[in-house]
Amino acid sequence: MGVRLELQPQPHGKRMYLPPACHTLPKSEKISFCECLQGVKVPQGYSSNIKSLVSMEDLKLMGLKSHDCLVLMQDLLSVAIRGILQKNVRQVISHLCLFFNVICRKVIDPTMLDELENEAIIILCQVEMYFPPSFFDIMVHLIVHLVREIRLCGLVFLRWMYPIEQCMKIFNGYVKNPYQTKASIIEEAIEFCTTYVLEVDVIGVPRPRYDGRHEGKGTRGVRVVRKDQ
Repeated sequence: MGVRLELQPQPHGKRMYLPPACHTLPKSEKISFCECLQGVKVPQGYSSNIKSLVSMEDLKLMGLKSHDCLVLMQDLLSVAIRGILQKNVRQVISHLCLFFNVICRKVIDPTMLDELENEAIIILCQVEMYFPPSFFDIMVHLIVHLVREIRLCGLVFLRWMYPIEQCMKIFNGYVKNPYQTKASIIEEAIEFCTTYVLEVDVIGVPRPRYDGRHEGKGTRGVRVVRKDQ
């Protein structure tokens, strides 16, 4: 059919050689990419220590958290791929990084939302030209709806879960039972909230055995003396 003849299997003696795709990195470019990320220094609290996430032996990124992936997509990936990959593939990835950088800003001009929505569609069409169909799952498709969510729900940084995940990490350090950490956190949070809600029986929180005995003033075995007598 004459479609992408440079990617068709080519005979090499008794074997067939399958040329690499345009998004495939040779070993030299993988080393360059990992060395760039290994030398990145970021302010404290900006993200994890990127250097500790790079494995030069396997030439891979390991142990990335969700916030690390966001920082990588917004700022670091477009810098690390300079000088590697083909120009068209590099430009598409850079445009995708810039799109995430724009929608995660604290101030967005409402008149730019229609342009951003069209830009997201164009970027996904360009990504489809260079990456295999297995790359496109439901998470990649959701990029189309991100601008619409901004229009309906407001800015992204006001709704994401990263502050809550950081708070949960602090709570994990307070829990002494490591068997079911999140269940222990929920139980302690419910018990704390019940102190502000009176006359409510909470399911799952046992009632203290001494509940009700210390309410009011006890007079059992005590002689009450009044001054007027």
